[in-house]
Amino acid sequence: MQKMEYNTYYDKVLGGWVGKCAGGILGAPIEGFKRFNTIALTDSLFENNFPNDDLDLQILWLDMVLKKGSLLMPRDFSEHWKNHVDFPWNEYGVATRNIMLGLHNPDSGKHNNRYWNESMGSPIRSELWGMLCPGQPERAAAYAKMDSTVDHTGFSVAAEEYLSACAALAFFETDIPTLLKQGLAFIDADSSCYHMIARVMDWNTKYSYEVVAGKIKSAYGDADFTSAPMNIAFTVLSLLHSGKSFDSLIDALRLGHDSDCIVATAGALLGIMVGYEKLPEAWKERVGNELMVSPEIVGISCPDTITELTKLTCKAGMHFNEVGTHLALGDGPADNSFTVPARQFLIANEVLETPDLRQNIPGKLAIAYTNVTDAEHEVSLACTSPYLNEASEAFRIPAGQTKQLTLPLVGNQQTLPKHATTLPYTLSVSINGSEIDEQENGIPQYGSWLLLGPFIADDPGLEPHHPIYPDHGLSALPSARYMNHDKVALDTEYLTPSKIRDYLSEKSLFHQAFMATKVRPNEMNIPLGNHFYGKGERTVYLYTEITCEKNEKQWLCLGTTAYTKIWHEDELVYTSEDQKRKWPGTHFTELSLKKGKNGILIRLDFATDTFDVEIGLKDHLEKHPHQSQWNTTLQFTAP
Repeated sequence: MQKMEYNTYYDKVLGGWVGKCAGGILGAPIEGFKRFNTIALTDSLFENNFPNDDLDLQILWLDMVLKKGSLLMPRDFSEHWKNHVDFPWNEYGVATRNIMLGLHNPDSGKHNNRYWNESMGSPIRSELWGMLCPGQPERAAAYAKMDSTVDHTGFSVAAEEYLSACAALAFFETDIPTLLKQGLAFIDADSSCYHMIARVMDWNTKYSYEVVAGKIKSAYGDADFTSAPMNIAFTVLSLLHSGKSFDSLIDALRLGHDSDCIVATAGALLGIMVGYEKLPEAWKERVGNELMVSPEIVGISCPDTITELTKLTCKAGMHFNEVGTHLALGDGPADNSFTVPARQFLIANEVLETPDLRQNIPGKLAIAYTNVTDAEHEVSLACTSPYLNEASEAFRIPAGQTKQLTLPLVGNQQTLPKHATTLPYTLSVSINGSEIDEQENGIPQYGSWLLLGPFIADDPGLEPHHPIYPDHGLSALPSARYMNHDKVALDTEYLTPSKIRDYLSEKSLFHQAFMATKVRPNEMNIPLGNHFYGKGERTVYLYTEITCEKNEKQWLCLGTTAYTKIWHEDELVYTSEDQKRKWPGTHFTELSLKKGKNGILIRLDFATDTFDVEIGLKDHLEKHPHQSQWNTTLQFTAP
C-alpha cells in the first residue's frame, strides 16, 4: 500500500489547481485561433482572469461528490448536469437536450451527437478524478469514464480516462515520459486514443518539436478547433518538452487551437507532479488566489479561491480513500468529514436499440445492477411506460457483485401523442420485496417531415464534346460529363407553400408526378438518401408543421451541403448564398412562430451525392444560436 502524508497531498492538489488556472488565464484570450503563434511570456498575459469551463465543470463534479460521496453512478452525473449546467455550446448543449428528454449517460453523450462527440469538453475535466484517487489510476479512469459519457463518446472518453490516470500517477511519478507511458495501461490498447499518443511519443524520439507539431496538425487537424485528437496530441507534445518547468507553458500556448485546454491540462499535470511549494514564485504571483466560475454553473456553492477549492478537493479525497484500498493518507484536518446518503445499489442503463412505436420495431435496454452492501439482495427490476409493455426481471445477487441484463422495449399499441418530444418510461428497483427507487427516463422523439421529390433536371449546357478529344465515336451522342451529371436548377420553381397547402387540402399530395414520403427521423440528422434511389444533383423539399401554445421566437438551425431556402408559411425567411460544409450550424434563421400551426418548408438543392440534412430548433431569447439551448418542447409534425 502506498502512503502519502496529508501535507504532501494538499501541496500537490494545490499545485495542480494553480497549474490548471494558469493555463486557463493564458489560453482563454486566443482560444479558437487555429494557427501556431509566437506569443512572448510576459506578466501582462496574466492581467485579466477568466472563468473557464475547463475548471467550472470540475467544481460542478466536486460539489456532487461532496453531496453524494464516492459511490457514484451514471445518473448522478446526468442529474447534476441537468440541475446545474446552463452551457449551451456544442456537445454541452446536445447533452443538455438529451438529458432534459430523459436520457442518462452514456446515452446522453452518444445520442444525436455526431459532430462534437469527440471534442475537448470532457478531457479538460480529467484532473479532479486523479486528485481524488492519488496513486490509483484505474479507479480515477473509472470515474472519468462516467464523467465523459455525459456528453461524449469514443476518443474523448478514452482521452479523459487517460489524463485522469496520468493525474493519479503524477502524485508519485516524477518523470514525464514515464508518466505518459504508464497512463496508456489504463485505456484500451486498440483505441484510437492509445495509438495516437503512442505515435506522438514515437515521433518525439525522431523529430524536432516543430516537426512533430506540424505532423500533428497534418495528421489530426480538424475544422472544429475543439476536436480532441489534435489537442490531446499537442498536450502530450507540450509535456514531453516541458522539462517540468512552468515556463514551458508558453510553448503550449504557441500551439494555438483549443489553447486554454492544452495549456491548462499540461499545467495541471505539471503542478501535481512538482507540487505548489516548488513552483516558481513568479508563477504563484501571476496566478494569484482568485477563483472565477462561469455564471452558467448555477445552484451550487462555488469556492472563491484556489486554496478553498484545494481544501474541498482534499476533503473529498480523504473520503474517497477511506473506501479505497491502495493508498493511506496521513491525518488531515479534524473537520474533514462529511455526510453522504447511504446506498444499497448502483445502477446504470443504456438504450442499446431504440424502439419505433409507429413501425412496431422493438428496442432493448441494457442494465447493470451492482450490490454495494454486505448482504445478498433479492432484486426486482421493472420497466414501465404508458406506451410500452411492462418488462421485468427478478434475480438474487451476492454482496459486491454486478448483474448485467437486458430488457425489451416493445410498444403496447398505445399511440404516442404526435407532438411528444420524448417517449417516457420508468425504471423501478425493489430489494427484498420493498420498492427502493423509481427513475424517470425518456427516449427523444424527432417528429416527422414530408419529403417531396427529388426533382431532377438535366443540364443541356454539358452536352458538347471535348473540343480537342471528342468524348465518343458518335458525335450525335452527348458528352460523357453530361451523361454523369444533372443540373442544380436553382431558378426552377417546383413547389411553393401555397401549392403544398392546396395538395394537402385536396388530399392529392401523394397523387402528384413526384415522390411524396413521410419521414420519421430518429435524431436531428436525416439521411434523405435512404428514402430515394440514385446519385447526382437533386432538389428535394421538406415540409412540416410546428404547433405553438403561444407566439414565440425560435432559431431554426440546419446542417447541410445543399443550397438552402426556408419558408415560414408564405414568407421566404432564408436563402443561402452558396454551398457550405455540413455542420449543425451551417444555416440558421429566426422564426417568429405564431400561436397555433406554423407551416415550415425547406428547399434543398444538392450538388453532391451526400443527401443528409440536420435540423433542430433552438430557443431564441434574443441571443445568437451559439448562446442558445436546443429546444425540447416543440415538435416537427408532418400533416
